Amino acid sequence: MAEPKGDKLFVNLGPSQARRRLKGFGHGVRKVQSAGRNRAVIIHTATEGHLRELEAKFADVGFSHSEHGLSEPIENLRNLGPKSAAWLRAVGIGTIAELDRRGPVVAYRLVKEREPSASLNLLWGLAAGLRGMDWRELTESDMQALQASVSDSEAR
Repeated sequence: MAEPKGDKLFVNLGPSQARRRLKGFGHGVRKVQSAGRNRAVIIHTATEGHLRELEAKFADVGFSHSEHGLSEPIENLRNLGPKSAAWLRAVGIGTIAELDRRGPVVAYRLVKEREPSASLNLLWGLAAGLRGMDWRELTESDMQALQASVSDSEAR
């Protein structure tokens, strides 16, 4: 079967979630398919106003017109569960690149202000995830340094 004609819009949602957002939209959407873990590609023929409407549906999770222009969604970070990912999204950190830019300590503080039940395991998971390792692989000195960084930022 031939690939549907149209442009592509890559989004940081799985295909089933993208389809749910598009329910009733129409406006040139031809097909939604997987583009990797927690990513979908929307093949469309939308232009001008309809294209802006389509992009607006995914502005909160991130979208790009090229596969390489889209930063990996925060849900793909190692050590992170759905609740932690939702907490990070709620404070404006929706991609791994954004977490890397802000740093694990700042991200943890932002989440902790909003979700007091967040534990230090979140901090350790963020720091280890950015290094591509399991949080239990962090050394005791790494954990103490991260905890001290949080304490220092609280004192300011």
